[in-house]
Amino acid sequence: MISKNLIKSSFIYTIIGALPLASAFFLLLFYTNYITKADYGAFVLYISFTLFVQILVNFGLDTYIGISYFEHKHDPDLLKVRIGNIVAYLLAVGIISCLVFLLLGKPLFSFIFKGKDLFFFPYGFMSVITAFFNSFFKTYSNLLINQQRPERFATVNFANFIMTIGFSLGGLFLYPYTLIGPMWGRLLSGFGIFLIALFAFTHEYPIRLQLGTALRKTISFSLPVLVFFLLSWVISNIFPWIMKQFMSLDEIAVFGLALQFTLLIEFTLNGLSSAFMPKVYELIKKDNLYHSTPELNKYFSAFNALSLLIIPLATFLLPLIMPIFIPKDYSETYLFLALLNISFASRGLYNYFLAPIYYHKKTSLLPKLYSYTAIIQIVASIILIKYYGIWGAVWANLFTKIIQNIFLYTGSRKFFRFEFNTLKLLWLPLLVTAFIIITEFVAKNMNIHLIHLIQLVITSTLVFLVYKKETYQLALSLLKTRKDS
Repeated sequence: MISKNLIKSSFIYTIIGALPLASAFFLLLFYTNYITKADYGAFVLYISFTLFVQILVNFGLDTYIGISYFEHKHDPDLLKVRIGNIVAYLLAVGIISCLVFLLLGKPLFSFIFKGKDLFFFPYGFMSVITAFFNSFFKTYSNLLINQQRPERFATVNFANFIMTIGFSLGGLFLYPYTLIGPMWGRLLSGFGIFLIALFAFTHEYPIRLQLGTALRKTISFSLPVLVFFLLSWVISNIFPWIMKQFMSLDEIAVFGLALQFTLLIEFTLNGLSSAFMPKVYELIKKDNLYHSTPELNKYFSAFNALSLLIIPLATFLLPLIMPIFIPKDYSETYLFLALLNISFASRGLYNYFLAPIYYHKKTSLLPKLYSYTAIIQIVASIILIKYYGIWGAVWANLFTKIIQNIFLYTGSRKFFRFEFNTLKLLWLPLLVTAFIIITEFVAKNMNIHLIHLIQLVITSTLVFLVYKKETYQLALSLLKTRKDS
């Protein structure tokens, strides 16, 4: 049975972790109305580039800082030194990366975009600096999550939310129908959160650039994670870059907006994962686990049930609400939403297969596993996008999300024995995915809202039937809590 404390912490981290999503959704209402469709398509590509550079300059250190905390939290002096080293590495990698892009960014953009539509100066270079700032702040946020400090986590992330909204809207109203406002808004808010994280780190930890053994250990862990995250970026974010070779910025804007809508699910699931994973790591550490246990399985099982409820709910609500605010030029976006959202149905298994790799520091497996997925994804995307346009990108996204779990399982099973309820974690997500695909095409002439409502009702019923024991226990717990209060 999942504890009430875990439910409470899950709620806190999910809500606060979704603030970037809330700001992105709020700003969409203005971006889609105050900049042209082509400019929004270009903005999608600049954001994708920012995410790429953010992974690069972070060097996997946001993951390493959490693992280091669990390793050394019982030795405060050693912990302070270790965290201080990681912060120094972050600053060094970030500054060096900015200088390298300053020299190479212009020829890189000229090669990719053939000197048309998108340019490195000024917006490409602004994306690089923004990525450095965001990477630094994300590492600090991850440390707060692993330290179980929800109050400070909430405070700094709320500050990020306010600055993002304030700077972005200010720039947009001062310079409407240009990318000046959106790009400067992201840069200035990034600078603000960078200063917050830098002050917090320097206040608590001695920041020193330590070489030798400490650096070698860091690189041995972080380099495979970096390659893994870069390959993950390819799998999730390469679509607009391939689309740019065959399609217009207007079409990229439609697909980019659909991807923005899927962030509702991604941020929610990431928030749930942030609350669950520290508990998972504690369980693995407690008994030095190299195999599944019922206690371990219940976390991923609960995560899976919640995700399968969140996915159809988001698919149903967004096409009802967003057209009130988003111009009709983007109405085609909602046609792709269900199949983009259902690609998250296997996120429970993804986290399950990934956790042992992180904890047992088998990260050298990740580049190999994800290189296979990335190659398949790139080939599939080029072929499908060339011949089927936006629908090709949608199908390539769904296909590769399934493939990456298969490769991840084949790698992690070499040192970790998985034993779990296949109905809950495997067959139920596959059944829901198949049901969504079938209803999208068999009933495509029906009202889209009715289709999504049917998907929500049927999926929720299936989850309830499969998880009826857990649902009953949770209901009893909530009733008991209410009576006690």
